[in-house]
Amino acid sequence: MRLRRTGFVLGLALALASLAIGQTKPPTVQGKTTVTTREIPTVTRVEPTAPIVVESVSAPQPVGYESDIYCFGYLGDANETFPIEVHSAENIEAQVDYTAGDLLYVTGGYDRGLRVGDPYWLVTAEQEVFHPVTGKSLGRLYQYRGRATVHSVEPRTAIVRVTQACTDIPLGSGLKKFEPIPIPLARKTPLAQMGDAPSGKPSGRIVFTRDGVVAVGADTAVMIDLGVANGLQPGDFVTIYRYSLGTTFGLRPLGTYWVNVAPELGTSVPRTYVGEAAILVVGDRWAIARVTDSTHLIEVGDEVEIK
Repeated sequence: MRLRRTGFVLGLALALASLAIGQTKPPTVQGKTTVTTREIPTVTRVEPTAPIVVESVSAPQPVGYESDIYCFGYLGDANETFPIEVHSAENIEAQVDYTAGDLLYVTGGYDRGLRVGDPYWLVTAEQEVFHPVTGKSLGRLYQYRGRATVHSVEPRTAIVRVTQACTDIPLGSGLKKFEPIPIPLARKTPLAQMGDAPSGKPSGRIVFTRDGVVAVGADTAVMIDLGVANGLQPGDFVTIYRYSLGTTFGLRPLGTYWVNVAPELGTSVPRTYVGEAAILVVGDRWAIARVTDSTHLIEVGDEVEIK
C-alpha cells in the first residue's frame, strides 16, 4: 500500500515539473526576450520564358586532300624547261619507271644549288591545254609525278631518293623546288537550284580533267580558266552548269574530249545546274578545283561561276 502511494506521488511530481518547464519564459539577451520561431521557406514563382535557341555554326572544313594538289600539277608556259633532270638510276638495268624508295641520279649538284635533305617535285611536261570554246592555247600541263629528297651531292651531280610517288616516274623527269601548298578551309553554302539567277560574278569553263577522264563526278579534280586575275582564291566555291540544247546537248569534239559549248548567239536556254566545286590552288588565269557535289556527269566545256 505504501509502495503504491509512493509511486503515485513520484509520478505527480514529474508531471508538475514538466508543466513548469513548459511555462518557463524564453531566455533574454540584454533585457530583450528572444523568441525561437520556425522559418517557413518562401516560394518564388518563376514565370515561363521562351526557350533559348543556340544557332549551330559549323566550323570550316578542309575542301580537299593532299593528293588533289600534290598529284595534279600546274598550267605553265608551253616551253618551260628544268635545269635539273633525272638521267639515270641505281636500278637502271632492271627498271624503266621508278617509284617511292628508288634512288635516282640527276644532272646537277652543288653547281645547281642542291643540298642534302632539300625536297623537290618530280615533274613531267604533258599535253598542251586548249580552251574548249575559243580553241586558244592556255599553256602546257606540268604533272607532279611525286616528290624526292636529296640523298647525296657531288659538284655536278647528285642522288635523290623518291619519297612519294603519285604514279610511275620516268627518266627525264624534271626537278622543281618543293613548296608546301596548304589545303584550304571553308564553310559550305547551299547549292544553286534550278531557276536561280546568275551570281553576277566572273564565269569561265572547265578546261581539263585529271588523267584525261571524259566525264567526272564528285570527289575528282578539274582545271578551270579562272584565277587570281578574276578575283578567285583558295577556299572559294564555283557553281557548275551548262546550257543543254536539243539531242546533241551542244557537244563537239576537241582533241580527246567531247566538250560542251555555249548556245548560238540569240538562243535562250535555262541553265542546267550540274554541280559545285571548291578551289584548291590558284594561278594567274587558271585554278585547280575539287568537285564536291554533282547531279550530272561533268565534262570539259561545262561552265563555272564564282559563288
